[in-house]
Amino acid sequence: MTMRGRAAEWSAVLDLLAAAQDGRSGVLLVEGEPGIGKSLLLREATRTARARGVLSVTVGAPELDRMPLVESLLSALGEDVIADGEGPSAEQDRHMWRVERIRAGLDERAGAGPVLVSLDDLQLVTPTALATLRAWTSQLAGRPVAWLLARSTVKEGKAAGRLFGLLEYDGVRQITLPPLDDDALTRIVIDMLGAVPDPRLAALAGQSGGNPYLLTALIAGLRGENGIQIRDGSARLVAAGLPRRSQAAARHLLDRLSPRTRHLLTVTAVLARSFSPDAAAAVLGTTPTAIVPQLDEALSAGVLAVAGEELAFRHGLLWQAVTDAVPVPIRKALHQQIGEVLFDRGGPATAAAAHLMQGARTGDPRGLAELDRLVDDILPVSPQTAVDIALRVVRLTGPAEPARTDRTLTAVRTLIEAGRLDEAAAFTESALTRPMTAAAHARLCCLRSEILHMQGRSAEAAVDAATILAEPGLPDRLRDAAELALLNAQVAARDGTLARRHAQAIVEAADEHGDALVTGAFITLALAAWDTDDLAEGLRLAREAVSRAASIDAWCLHPRMILAMLLTDVRRLDEASSVMASAGDDIKVRGRLVWAAAPAVLRARLHLAAGRFDDAIAEAEAGLAATSGSGPHVLMSSALAVLAVAALRSGGPNTAQRYVDRVRPGLSQYGSPHAEARFALVTSQIAMARDGAGAVATAFAELCEQVPEHSWALVSDPTAAAWLVRTALALDDRVRAESVVGASERLARENPGFPSVAAAAEHARGLLDGDECALDRASLDHADPWARASAAEDLGALAASRGTGSRQSAITSLDQALAGYDGIGAAWDAARVRRRLRRLGVRRRHWTQGDRPVSGWGSLTDTESRIAELVAQGLTNRQVADQLFISVHTTAFHLRHIFRKLEIGSRFELARRVMEENRQRTPSNAHLGAATPVSTHLPGHVRGSHGSEAE
Repeated sequence: MTMRGRAAEWSAVLDLLAAAQDGRSGVLLVEGEPGIGKSLLLREATRTARARGVLSVTVGAPELDRMPLVESLLSALGEDVIADGEGPSAEQDRHMWRVERIRAGLDERAGAGPVLVSLDDLQLVTPTALATLRAWTSQLAGRPVAWLLARSTVKEGKAAGRLFGLLEYDGVRQITLPPLDDDALTRIVIDMLGAVPDPRLAALAGQSGGNPYLLTALIAGLRGENGIQIRDGSARLVAAGLPRRSQAAARHLLDRLSPRTRHLLTVTAVLARSFSPDAAAAVLGTTPTAIVPQLDEALSAGVLAVAGEELAFRHGLLWQAVTDAVPVPIRKALHQQIGEVLFDRGGPATAAAAHLMQGARTGDPRGLAELDRLVDDILPVSPQTAVDIALRVVRLTGPAEPARTDRTLTAVRTLIEAGRLDEAAAFTESALTRPMTAAAHARLCCLRSEILHMQGRSAEAAVDAATILAEPGLPDRLRDAAELALLNAQVAARDGTLARRHAQAIVEAADEHGDALVTGAFITLALAAWDTDDLAEGLRLAREAVSRAASIDAWCLHPRMILAMLLTDVRRLDEASSVMASAGDDIKVRGRLVWAAAPAVLRARLHLAAGRFDDAIAEAEAGLAATSGSGPHVLMSSALAVLAVAALRSGGPNTAQRYVDRVRPGLSQYGSPHAEARFALVTSQIAMARDGAGAVATAFAELCEQVPEHSWALVSDPTAAAWLVRTALALDDRVRAESVVGASERLARENPGFPSVAAAAEHARGLLDGDECALDRASLDHADPWARASAAEDLGALAASRGTGSRQSAITSLDQALAGYDGIGAAWDAARVRRRLRRLGVRRRHWTQGDRPVSGWGSLTDTESRIAELVAQGLTNRQVADQLFISVHTTAFHLRHIFRKLEIGSRFELARRVMEENRQRTPSNAHLGAATPVSTHLPGHVRGSHGSEAE
């Protein structure tokens, strides 16, 4: 086989041969773990030497297995070994005579030309023979003899290790063959197969740990057992397990170990590839002290290696081969015993569960009962593992066993809480076809209603919940769960009146229900109040729900999330942030994975309202990622709405449209029927920005029809009313414009304590009537920074339309709008304002994008600069996130941008750059920090949301 990945080592061999050809002696020591390629290196050296006319004397493991080193060398030299009764009579004399014959023979041959003496597997040679070998190298130092000596680094080779140490002390060069890198492994596979390995085969080859012996045994075995399919120059792995040849290779490497060590390795292989000595001792029923000799032997043989605070099988293939060699019944018994030991030791429940699952068998009540107990323990820590356990327990439980129903319900519950809604729905449908008690059927239908609700299928969810409640004699807890499911479905189905009556009845009979249901009723009433324009009452009811949330069921989205959402709607952002922060880990624990997206989506809305578009996009992306494995999810449209708005304001409609196209709308937010309406609003804004007002006429009419009855869009987006009025006027539809203004002013009039609502009404009225004073008040009173800039732009556009007398007023207002847009990175809107100013004969420089470099410190945004400073201080991503009230996802998002812009690859390099920047700041501007004008990562200047102008 061709050598791969040994360029440096082969160069040393060639230097050794060249020295002998020049008439000089030399010694090269080669060592490495078993199977690393020492023998191949020696064989290739012998072949090359002979090709160069160098006499080669070779002794390897096959010869040393048959006879001692001295006799092997005599044979290699072509000298007859003295038989008993021949030569000197005393054994010692015969030995010395043989030693001298070897020295003399080598000397004689060296007189005729260079000689290569290649000796392999010297760990098998006696200490006396090794001492003799050292003497030969010294005695023949003046002759052109090249000594190539190899040994395996195994426990039996301590004498060889001492010889190598002494020779190295004498100045002899020693090389250690390292594991082959991935490129060399791939080339070996190509050499053997004549085809390029596919990713699965390449990954399996990587499990050889760079050991060519294990790799070649694997590839040869797979090919011999038809485990590889070669087609069109590609080699595809089709085998499910390791071939028999890999098993044989593993046995060969372990054969020289003691039986006790092989026993330890068998048990620990089933335990894990990486394990602690105390865990291994516990499973073996002994102490760590007692197994030290076996561990030492395995380490010396290169089978195990130190991995931090644990020991690990050095090669994945060897570990798998050892594990696979254990017969299945024995392996299952070992898994069961290991799981019980780990569970009793109080270690991680997930580790114990993994073994108990593999050891569990059909008809094993004790083993399955242990797994039952583990599900709830593991669910908060590892929901996916809990699902795997629950599903396996169901599969191992017979259809007629009494425990089957409870285990089925547990499996559905864990699937839901792990966020695997599609699987939960399919599993539930399958389970409902099997016979079960009426109570179990009702419980399963209740879970299905929850699934349907979370998937946005509210009408179907309501049917399920109503069917359950029609059953007589339901237990109180199940009835509460069904009531809550029906309540959620009614809210999501836009059945506001029915939901409100239902919730009010529950609150009035609160003593008859559990906290989860009563809390859900208060949330429903809060949302109903919000929908009927009673904002103060909505906040009061949401706070009441929060006060009752101490013991709510883990299914529920935490009421603090609802309260923070409502506060964000009315732009009480500091209070909303405080509510989110006060919830802390409670939100994460109670929501489990099924609601894992909710905090991220809400933080995205907070960032959007504050004009932090990069952060809003990062959090919304994190929210979508959290729902990616669940199938349709009620939070998708909320996340996409944030993404689309942030992209529209910072990058333009083409960028925003890419987010809109990702998922078909049709899903509403938990507890709110208006997420879809918000999504419809932004899609209309994008369409108008791309194609003009005529492109949104139908959708616009539908949006306007909803406003008098449901004013949520006017509350949650302080610029919504202005956009609707602006669009109505562009469509020459003053009737609808007046209707929107009337709804907006009525909302402000009925809620005097909410400045953001009042500013929105002023903004809408100013557009409808061309009232500069109203627009000016809105540009000052809006709490939303983008809304302030939008009102200033409308004021400037109005003044510009009234002739030259208002030119300076228009320029002043447009400059105010430009500063506002630039200040929050609304690059696309800023570009539109610059065009308006150019029409007035004024040119403003593009500070946001044009003057900021694309790389280097000056390219960092304000947020990126703050994060860079904190990371340079040694803070972790979690600590940075806590300080800036962003998520870890957002921190990582910005950190990637920082690394790219600064062209660095580590936190250490970042700390160095921050120190350099701090040193370069002069005393006069050091107090300004690292702040730079805000920039966004979304490019483009296209048609604006204030009209059909294009930059």
